[in-house]
Amino acid sequence: MSPTLEKEPSNYMQTLTRYLSNIMNSVLLGLPTEIKELIYFDALSHAASMILLLPLSPQVKHINPNGTAALVKDVHYLTEFVDTLENPMLRENLDELQQTVALMQAENSDEFYDVGTRNKKYGRVDAMNGHALLEK
Repeated sequence: MSPTLEKEPSNYMQTLTRYLSNIMNSVLLGLPTEIKELIYFDALSHAASMILLLPLSPQVKHINPNGTAALVKDVHYLTEFVDTLENPMLRENLDELQQTVALMQAENSDEFYDVGTRNKKYGRVDAMNGHALLEK
């Protein structure tokens, strides 16, 4: 992944959140709130799924600490954006993504293999994906 430590969220993440905000506050402004929330929900679900696939890609053989830090920064940036929308249901949409990056940062990866701890800390992380990421 990233050979150097990034100081800012990726351009992709900044563009994504700017686009979502602009489109919702201009083109789709006249839609009922429920419809806008549904659009946000679908867009964020898709984004979270695609972000999760990045480190799981077969082309990624090893994830260095800078790559993990960049992913953490992007997920944090996305989470902050979702928090501004003031809809807890949208925030829940990012649970798996947040728990996955938490796992990638974990000092003790054995916690993931302890069922009790995994259920508490990483309950939304797919078991196969978590194992694959820890191997990288």
